[in-house]
Amino acid sequence: MSFNYKMLKLKIKEVYETQEAFAEAMGMSYTILNQRLNNVVQWKSPEIAKACELLHIPLTDAHLYFFTLEV
Repeated sequence: MSFNYKMLKLKIKEVYETQEAFAEAMGMSYTILNQRLNNVVQWKSPEIAKACELLHIPLTDAHLYFFTLEV
């Protein structure tokens, strides 16, 4: 099962400008973030909560950014 992270990537660009800056704010390496955004490794619940906080995404909208299925 693959997820579409297009909305998440756009939000990262809007708030942090680069994925590298967002990865640093998340406390993870760019490589790990890249693996998450490319469906190589799944996001962990605490990471999703932290990302939502950093990106000002209400938790009630997390499904739009993290759980949209790739078609």
